[in-house]
Amino acid sequence: MSEVLLEAKNIGKRFGGVVAVDDVSASVHEHSIHAVIGPNGAGKTTFFNTLSGFYFPDSGNVRFEGREITRMPNWQRVAAGMGRTFQTPSIFPELTVHENLQLGIWSQAGQAFRLRGGTRAETQAVEARIDELLGFVNLASSRSRLVAELSHGSQRLCEIAMSLSTSPKIVLLDEPMAGLAEAETERIVGVIRDLRERLGLTVLFVEHNMRVVLSLADRITVMDRGRLLAEGTPDEISSNEAVRDAYLGREVVEHV
Repeated sequence: MSEVLLEAKNIGKRFGGVVAVDDVSASVHEHSIHAVIGPNGAGKTTFFNTLSGFYFPDSGNVRFEGREITRMPNWQRVAAGMGRTFQTPSIFPELTVHENLQLGIWSQAGQAFRLRGGTRAETQAVEARIDELLGFVNLASSRSRLVAELSHGSQRLCEIAMSLSTSPKIVLLDEPMAGLAEAETERIVGVIRDLRERLGLTVLFVEHNMRVVLSLADRITVMDRGRLLAEGTPDEISSNEAVRDAYLGREVVEHV
């Protein structure tokens, strides 16, 4: 089995008197596709946010490549090799696709919000990287379009490309298929597979589309009411009685 890349142990997070995450642990292995599932209100996004540094847990710890990062802010985690997307695409709709990627690449170089300037060699390197990323997510034809003009699925692809502009080792995707039609869902599924197969990256994603989860994931973490309900392979999860009762439902499992 490959090495553990990202590890969370006994994570707890409260908001006032509400326990959002309660003693949850998970291990994400290198070059794997790992899914986090559960019903609405299960604590998935809160758990995700403690992994990516948008929240600090109240208890437990997070390690990345064996390094303690529990109290590391999110921007430092990006620099360390963690990419992230959100339930609602976190991109700049008033800018073009090209400009959005420029921001990500210049930011990685320590020159945030730089759209113009730099030496000729720097500019050429940035443009080459943009071409590479747009080719990877199949958005080359949308290079000069405003992000606001794109379909929801293409906006998600643009956000994935932005997350790749920082050269991550792991990409965390929060509900990448939410609100997408079937054709757009298949585009995102193909890109997620390519993240591992073509780029050699690790993927951790939250998702409600169980057909997608069971076809993509190597391992699945199931949460319910803020706690860890189960973890295992797709076959183990789909046959787990507790998971069926809490989330999947017998008919759902039988038809995915």
